Amino acid sequence: MTPLWATLHFAGFAAWLGGLLAVLVLRRGTTATPGEASPDLSAVYRALVGPGAMLTVVTGLMLTLRMYGEVTGDGFTRGLMAMQGLGLVAGMLSLIVSVPTASRLARLEPVGPSGALYRQLDQRLRATDLIVLGLGLAAIVAGTLGR
Repeated sequence: MTPLWATLHFAGFAAWLGGLLAVLVLRRGTTATPGEASPDLSAVYRALVGPGAMLTVVTGLMLTLRMYGEVTGDGFTRGLMAMQGLGLVAGMLSLIVSVPTASRLARLEPVGPSGALYRQLDQRLRATDLIVLGLGLAAIVAGTLGR
């Protein structure tokens, strides 16, 4: 059963972090006005980032619980613990801040009465995504090097 959980875990973080990279590319390469790009960005969050983050967190917890019975007297390696901590924080930030913010941005107009709120939420989303991407990549490196 562990190979199945590991495969789902890898697929989850590929969708999650790949979706965040796609958002960065969409933001840079789009010639559309911010309001026109928001539905596309929101679709990436709904299809890749949110489900990928959820799948990664759930399968990571399942893998951790499965490994709990197999831990030696030394415990988990530092790299594995770093991967778990960084991944959990990144996943929670993504699920609690990024996905709802992207959904809210898709419903707002970038000009007019909601323009100030739109810019504030867009700035929060950009900052959160960079933090999540950094934490996610650090988790992958820690898990790879810490074995």
